[in-house]
Amino acid sequence: MACEKKECIWSPKGDTHIGPYVRHLSKSIRSSIDEALDKEFSEAGETRLTSVQAHVMGYLNMQHELGNVVYQKDIEHVFHIQRSTATGILKLLEQRGSIRRESEKSDARLKRITVTEKAIQTKKRVDETIEGVEKRLVRGLSEEEIKTYIELTEKMRRNLEK
Repeated sequence: MACEKKECIWSPKGDTHIGPYVRHLSKSIRSSIDEALDKEFSEAGETRLTSVQAHVMGYLNMQHELGNVVYQKDIEHVFHIQRSTATGILKLLEQRGSIRRESEKSDARLKRITVTEKAIQTKKRVDETIEGVEKRLVRGLSEEEIKTYIELTEKMRRNLEK
């Protein structure tokens, strides 16, 4: 595979060790998404969520879209974290205005976690930002090339499971 010297991650001998290439591409994509999200949040006068906070918010948004009720104990179970860790994450998300914790009428000890309108709008902005990066990523590729790429990487992923 031909490539620029600085950009080349293939062996100069032409060996096709794909691991370094996959790591490089993955890191490049993550960096591009992180930069785009940092810019988006900065322009909105906000700070981006930490990785754990973002995963929790992703889960909460998904459950909200499915119409499911979520409690703190669900967060603890799904993310395999202790109560104190979940409390800290949820407290920060509540301070940011992303969630509300409301007592259940049937049991005041249970706190229902609901996403706010702000969180729904933030998710929309994040999704649009990631979509923009993805469009840049596949610029100049045909639908067939994209399909082939997905098929090949999926096949490689399955190979690792064997």
